[in-house]
Amino acid sequence: MADHAISPAPLTLTEEDLRLTFNATYTDAVAPFRISVKQDFLDQTRLKASLTRFVETEYQPPNNEPEFTDGPPTHAARTIASHWANAYDWRAVENDLNNQLKQFTTIVYTPNTPYKEPIPLHFVHHRSPRSDAIPLLFVHGWPGSFLEVAEIIQLLTHPPSDSVPAFHVVAPSIPGYGFSPSPRAPGFGYRQAAAAFNVLMRERLGYTKYVVQGGDAGDFINRYAAVDFPEAVVAVHANFWIVPPTDEDREKLKQGKSTEEEAAIIARLDGFSGHRWAYGHLHQTQPLRLAPAMTDSPVGLAMWIYDVVVMCVEEENVAAIWTPDRVITWTMMHWIPGPYAAFSLYRHGAADGAISVRGIEALPYVHQPVAISQFPHDVWYRTPLEWAKRTGNVKQNTVYEKGGHFPALETPEVLVKDMWQFFGNPGKSGTGVFGWRNSTA
Repeated sequence: MADHAISPAPLTLTEEDLRLTFNATYTDAVAPFRISVKQDFLDQTRLKASLTRFVETEYQPPNNEPEFTDGPPTHAARTIASHWANAYDWRAVENDLNNQLKQFTTIVYTPNTPYKEPIPLHFVHHRSPRSDAIPLLFVHGWPGSFLEVAEIIQLLTHPPSDSVPAFHVVAPSIPGYGFSPSPRAPGFGYRQAAAAFNVLMRERLGYTKYVVQGGDAGDFINRYAAVDFPEAVVAVHANFWIVPPTDEDREKLKQGKSTEEEAAIIARLDGFSGHRWAYGHLHQTQPLRLAPAMTDSPVGLAMWIYDVVVMCVEEENVAAIWTPDRVITWTMMHWIPGPYAAFSLYRHGAADGAISVRGIEALPYVHQPVAISQFPHDVWYRTPLEWAKRTGNVKQNTVYEKGGHFPALETPEVLVKDMWQFFGNPGKSGTGVFGWRNSTA
């Protein structure tokens, strides 16, 4: 894919054009943005939460199976519904986000890709005061959002020492998440998001070269950006680097010749595909079968999300991290735009080749330097380094004993230190192109 020129005809898209539930205008220019969700939508949401119809009985899994064996327990739904209807204060959340994060909107165009529609984007952009700061594209996944960057952005832009790199941080909302409106036409997958974000970085913000960080869908998007725009993406830091087993790997396992690490990751990936991938299967095959119910029931959508995220952090951190306020706020990032676009991203991502009904597929090889951070509450934990190198030029592999799928939320300082170690070493990461010279290696 090539870089794309700005559309010659300036365009303005309003909330009326896009049928938005929040106040916003998108133009070819980069414009400041403050979150302002429409009050009638908030009132309707609170009413819907108060009218939630629950499963009649509190189901008890047989044979002492874990509570979430059949999905989120009814008591969790009742707790969220009650809190949403009676206590949750979106305006306070909105005010905190507006005060904490510098947000912007724009429209980008990718005419040299199959997707020809204008792409309105919302993004966070914090510039570091450091003259040697490195441009960083941070991309979230599902069911996260741009909110994931909040816990690390200050450390990245204002590190405690000149011995580690600083970053100009750009954290866009994938279209259909948060305040990036849903795509205006079919066909918007991971690869298309990579093209859109590359235009944002290079043409709208002037970062001709940049590094990337992400997990989940953000990792897929970043990998496609590295493959499709090698002149722009200098290095990749990922906390999600799934490499599926090959037929040869499975034959080794059958013959008892696999290493302990290889056997463990095959079992882990097969367990995910067989028992935890039902949501991904539905998202990519029939997203519209699911979307009407989830577009109408805020608590139903919250439970769809909660069932996934509760397994993705350390057990002792579940109550502290997944409070009713946070579960609702994370759900709002899908409820506000409507969840269909985020569901269908899987469908179009499957067309890209990143996923299938079997699970995560092998992505194209990334030639740029890559660092991977493995956390135990993630599906790819204990991926052998030899496997990781099959799909990328892995220069740094760190395996942690604590943490999970959302390290920017659960273990922000650990994630940032890992990024400092990699991007701070120009020999490993190639960040010397930005003028960074102070390696701690």
